[in-house]
Amino acid sequence: MKKIIIFNHKMSLLYDDLYNYIERTNNLETDNDIIICPSDIYLEAFVNNSDWLIGSQNLNYNTDYKHTGEISTDQLKSLGVEYSIIGHYERVRDFNENAVIINNKLIAALDANIFPILCFGENIDDDYHEAIPKILDKYLKDVENIEFIIFAYEPIFAIGTGALPNRKRIEEVISFVNEYLEDKYKKKPNLLYGGSVDSSNINDIINIEGINGVLVGDISSDIKEVERIIQRV
Repeated sequence: MKKIIIFNHKMSLLYDDLYNYIERTNNLETDNDIIICPSDIYLEAFVNNSDWLIGSQNLNYNTDYKHTGEISTDQLKSLGVEYSIIGHYERVRDFNENAVIINNKLIAALDANIFPILCFGENIDDDYHEAIPKILDKYLKDVENIEFIIFAYEPIFAIGTGALPNRKRIEEVISFVNEYLEDKYKKKPNLLYGGSVDSSNINDIINIEGINGVLVGDISSDIKEVERIIQRV
């Protein structure tokens, strides 16, 4: 079955490395769907030169265009960007994005025919049976067409830490989330795992039942790691 591999560059790729990165990734062969989410300043370069699907790391749901430093859905669509990461914990933590903001972004993306990559996850001490439904229900309030959403389960304690949860916990949460979303929304979700994914653990993660792909973070601009991950999936 075809998998989805998303590379979230965060702020890590420098201009001097940009076109070498694009050329090297264009030379990779895979039957899977590859989505690259570079910094906003590189979106045009990737859209025009990359062979892969392109997503943004953020969007603004407002339509009045009066928000300095932000990027609108209209701007993304005019560039040819088809995907956008929404709800990443680093934006929740660093920019105080709450469930209302994430919900509004989700609706705005879907209204603009941009596929949302919706991130969610629990703290290490949380009971995921309680925490995850509360999070998802707030994020998905009044949202239709959830079949167009890519869900990315990212346990908070694994983001950027190198600390991967044990396989049993990942299996349990993935099974629970798949069942919860399918029961409540009558649609089988497109569910990915994210959080400290790299070439050393990709095989263990990608083979877990119910996982349709991965969201890769910190090492996404490391071309050798990207090559290894794509080759191993």
